[in-house]
Amino acid sequence: MALATFTHDEASFLYATLMSDEIDDTFSSAQLEASFFDEVLTFTDLPMPTSPRLFESPVLLTVETPFICLVEGCAASILSPRGFCRDHGHAKRCGYAGCSRGPQSGGLCITHGGGRRCSIADCVKAVQTGGLCKAHGGGVRCGFSGCEKSSQGGGFCRAHGGGKRCTQRGCNKGVQRGSLCAKHGGFRYCVVDGCHRTDRGGGVCDVHRKNKACSVGGCMRLSRLHGLCPGHVKHAEAVAKTS
Repeated sequence: MALATFTHDEASFLYATLMSDEIDDTFSSAQLEASFFDEVLTFTDLPMPTSPRLFESPVLLTVETPFICLVEGCAASILSPRGFCRDHGHAKRCGYAGCSRGPQSGGLCITHGGGRRCSIADCVKAVQTGGLCKAHGGGVRCGFSGCEKSSQGGGFCRAHGGGKRCTQRGCNKGVQRGSLCAKHGGFRYCVVDGCHRTDRGGGVCDVHRKNKACSVGGCMRLSRLHGLCPGHVKHAEAVAKTS
């Protein structure tokens, strides 16, 4: 579809109206009129664009800005425009004093006795799969033929290449702490003054762990309450409720 062209009289009137105050003295009025008239005809003879995109509203480009926790000095991202991050939002925590982990069933984290326990008699370890802990067959097993050990990562146990490897050049041992094996510094010392043995869990070595271990025979977990580890505390409470 083409625009209707102006007649000579209409173009002259348009020229006289728009250009009367801006005529350059270097051109004659006849030259200006002819030049302007030619340009008008040239422009109006152009076909109208038919693409619907030209008539659409312009799209404004925006840069998404993550929402930040409202606590002053905290730069943690949050999902809502106004709110708090997990650390400042009064999220549920493990009921054990000083523990910041999320709670499982019973109001405690796995470490402190929350969640389901292994179905094997007297075992208080946390369930992995099938009602069993890792030690009794729960969880993912090593993919190496004939190996029944639990997978540590990548589908294999540590002995068959599972889990993270020590970052020391030439070392293929499993990581203990800080991306290093025990031999190359991936360990901590026992917290007892004067002891140079390595921490075997809970900050103490095997020797000093005996003095702080759960009173239940064969359990080497650290005691937390009444001489019992969190798992045996929960077990004792469950027995007391049924008796």
